[in-house]
Amino acid sequence: MGGPLSGVRVLDVSSVITGPFCTMLMADLGADVIKIEAPVGDILRHLSMTFKAGFGSWFVNFNRNKRSIVLDLKQPAARDVILEMAKQSDVFVQNLRPGVIERLGLDYATLHALNPKMVYLSISGFGPEGPYAHKPVYDPVIQGMSGLAFVQGGDGKPTFLRTAIADKMTSMNAIYHVLAALVAAERQGIGQEIKLSMIDSLFSFIAPDTMFGYTFVPDDEYRHLSISNALVQPIRTRDGYIVVCAATDDQWQRMCRAMDKPEWITTYATPAIRAVSLPEILAAMDEFLPHKTSREWLAIFEAADVPCGPVYTFDEALCDPQLLRNQTFVEYEHPVAGRIRGVNVPGKFSETPPQIRHHAPGLGEHTAEVLQEFGLSASQIATMLDTGVAIQESQKGAQ
Repeated sequence: MGGPLSGVRVLDVSSVITGPFCTMLMADLGADVIKIEAPVGDILRHLSMTFKAGFGSWFVNFNRNKRSIVLDLKQPAARDVILEMAKQSDVFVQNLRPGVIERLGLDYATLHALNPKMVYLSISGFGPEGPYAHKPVYDPVIQGMSGLAFVQGGDGKPTFLRTAIADKMTSMNAIYHVLAALVAAERQGIGQEIKLSMIDSLFSFIAPDTMFGYTFVPDDEYRHLSISNALVQPIRTRDGYIVVCAATDDQWQRMCRAMDKPEWITTYATPAIRAVSLPEILAAMDEFLPHKTSREWLAIFEAADVPCGPVYTFDEALCDPQLLRNQTFVEYEHPVAGRIRGVNVPGKFSETPPQIRHHAPGLGEHTAEVLQEFGLSASQIATMLDTGVAIQESQKGAQ
């Protein structure tokens, strides 16, 4: 039995992360995702920190379980092929800059006329309209404009997260929007376009707990309030770092007794006092926690039923017994790049388990195969390949 999205066909003309991560999540859940690339390929094929046999780690980790075809959309015949494919597909995903998809003749109105039940996802940086609609955007721009950098910096210099949080949060929003629209298509018989921006996606993620000074209107009374310090920080031990989270008064009291600091129970009696006093509390803990190892302190806090845990490097996370039991990480073979390690689908399905069916594809690896599935004859495919409308590559690398 296939995954829960088995039978759903997705046409993916997106690139980099926001679209490809969304479509990979759908592919992991069983959808047939056809990655439609230009002859130069997805830009992410050429961007990564590490490469093996022409495949970059970023491309591999955002494009597994997909099939790749190459169509030169500058040629009308390529557009005609995609229009035919759209008639037989459920979802269309694009993250081209506003206006580009219309010039290609692959806009929502055109595809909706051919397939009224299709779900059409358009991802952009700021939205399709407005003063910033046509600005080029990457993740750090959205981190800055969303307020995330100031939240991370606290009272200090604004700080970016060292991960593409805006891109990936947009992808997470994208998949649940698409799945909701698929339910509407199935139960109500309607297709629709979803317009999703990176800036709105990141605000929806960071704002609920960080804009507390602006929640109640009028906000003059609270506007000056902000999270100036992280509520908790990694704490140094003799051989590493741990994190301890005493959110309730009961947990705080048990934590103080476990550290042999019973006087702190009354000195820092309430959550409000502890929040304001956090720097001095951490400074004091930094004096005596290094007397024991992380393992020793974790045993002490666990015995006191205080939420706590180690602060891991990737080397340590890969060996953690709970993560091994969860099958958090997964390994599989790539025919060109060799053994691949990635993060597994987090949800465990009892009846339709997701699986890795296919490696991240080479550029145009499945062009002829996919075109044949959509009803093109061998002679039609040969003509497209001869004229450069389509390109078929072997499993020789990411190009």
